[in-house]
Amino acid sequence: MNPKNTSFHALEIFLAVAKEKNFSEVARRYDVASSVISRQIKQLEDDFGQTLFYRSTRSMTLTQAGERFADYVQNLLGQFDGLCNELRQTDSEPTGTVRINAPVFFGQKHITPHLPELQKRYPKLQIHLTQTDDFVDPYSQTADLIIRIAGLADSNLKMKIIARQRHFLLASPAFLAQFGTPRSTDDLPRYQGLFYRGQLGILHWRFGQSGRIMDGQPYFVSNNAASLIEMAVKGLGIVMMPDWAVADEIRSGELVPLLTDTPISSDLQEIYIALLTPQSSYRPANVQAVMDFWAEKLGYLG
Repeated sequence: MNPKNTSFHALEIFLAVAKEKNFSEVARRYDVASSVISRQIKQLEDDFGQTLFYRSTRSMTLTQAGERFADYVQNLLGQFDGLCNELRQTDSEPTGTVRINAPVFFGQKHITPHLPELQKRYPKLQIHLTQTDDFVDPYSQTADLIIRIAGLADSNLKMKIIARQRHFLLASPAFLAQFGTPRSTDDLPRYQGLFYRGQLGILHWRFGQSGRIMDGQPYFVSNNAASLIEMAVKGLGIVMMPDWAVADEIRSGELVPLLTDTPISSDLQEIYIALLTPQSSYRPANVQAVMDFWAEKLGYLG
């Protein structure tokens, strides 16, 4: 049989076996005998001239060729499903489910407030929002659209950059009145510091092109940005925060930016706020609609 004659049904069965690693489980799902599933996999292997599974009496695992084939088939079927959805949506509003992932605090500040408008604009869409500060692999099929704040070195991702993230060093007027305002980075070690601890440890205060570290005294450390901002507003120390996290506090005068003539960052590379989807020749219409919505609504961050 020619591989070009392989059906989508056969590919779906292959993916199911790759996931379950058990013919019997897949056979029950499709309400057929296990031998039917076994023959289907054997036919695929014959058609493509490759062993796709290692088989023993106790286990079944994908071969290297099988892993490559599974990745390709999953992408292919995903694109096909998306195309079918788009064709059904031609000349109509977006429908279906779009899964969005965003960092926790960014989601609270800039995603959740816009969700009512998104629902009003596309009432037939169902949005699944997950918020985590853990790394989410764009290729893991757990999200259709990822809002990421990071260095963006992976050229195999489709992305729309919203803004370059900038950092501020900040303190409350009450703190500055009590302890004085630092005039240079050399003054900082004398001041109480409020520090964010991420997955890779404490984010240091890095200054200038060289990334010179000049930290304050670590008075309070947390993995929660909202807690750090609240501590700073209450006058308990100097904090470093990205612009998008403290715009309201700066505008209200609750926090005052310090040493603004000296660039500060938490990293040696440029950090961006971006919308990411896996590289693909096709993006479903509902995902594209949601991506365009966030590009519009988050434009003020640029």
